[in-house]
Amino acid sequence: MTNKQQDMINLLNEMYWNEEYSGGIDYFNQFINELKKYDLAEILAYQAKFPFLYVLSFLLSTPFLWVNQSVRNWVTIMSALNPRPKPFKSDIDDAGYIDVHFLCKYLRVNAIELFLQQENFSNKDKEKLLLYSNKVAVSLFMNELDIEFLDGENFVHLEQIEVARLNLISSGKIHELKHTEDELREYIQKELKVLSIVDE
Repeated sequence: MTNKQQDMINLLNEMYWNEEYSGGIDYFNQFINELKKYDLAEILAYQAKFPFLYVLSFLLSTPFLWVNQSVRNWVTIMSALNPRPKPFKSDIDDAGYIDVHFLCKYLRVNAIELFLQQENFSNKDKEKLLLYSNKVAVSLFMNELDIEFLDGENFVHLEQIEVARLNLISSGKIHELKHTEDELREYIQKELKVLSIVDE
């Protein structure tokens, strides 16, 4: 482990253990200069061991880390989080899928499809992701309360999310997530069947 990696781990641990329920932009802004030194893929790979809601709060409070990320960079982040944990082995709040969850729910792009397209990702990881997505499908869509908090004070402003979303979609390498919840579940079941055929 390099000194830089150890410094990152120390920083992330400090942020996690000192955060008290409030979280949000005000809390994480004090770490901006330090966080900018590190790669988002490495940050999230380490934070996957923390509770889901904490890591989600972190992402929604640090748009400077992801607003300009390319589709290729998000694939790198996905790769850094593989192999995926078994869904709900211990708790439904598993941050091991935070990347795909965040992209689907907040940036409203089909990160599930993007994940499945990666030939170097194992079929086991793809199956785990599909099972996770099916289980939490209802929470992969923003509700009015989610949107209310995207005000630039609690969390990132909705307008910044829109900039990041359009940036990703304009690349042509990822599609909008246009499904309803029921349509998403149908899509997931279809892809699970395709995987089962491939594994036979």
